[in-house]
Amino acid sequence: MASTKATVDTTDIKTPDVPGTSDTAGMTEDNLTAATKVEASGAFIEPEIVERVDVDHPAVDNHPRKGQPKIANQIDFNDPYLDGREAVEKNLASQAGE
Repeated sequence: MASTKATVDTTDIKTPDVPGTSDTAGMTEDNLTAATKVEASGAFIEPEIVERVDVDHPAVDNHPRKGQPKIANQIDFNDPYLDGREAVEKNLASQAGE
């Protein structure tokens, strides 16, 4: 797999004096536009972040649902207005075609 995007160069990033803390002094704010759609994970992700992901990198699973049946890939939202019993009854009824 050939990588299409360069790895981020961190050679000029100062490590923090206190381990486990972030040192962002001198860094400029990332200029991101607001996310306008929901990704399959349910997350809102800014377009610039998506564009920066190297999907050909071996550490990235760019096809995580490959081989799964359609029913396993559907997003299932719980209805907050149903109690547990009502939710089960509704689910069973929909599977039975009622």
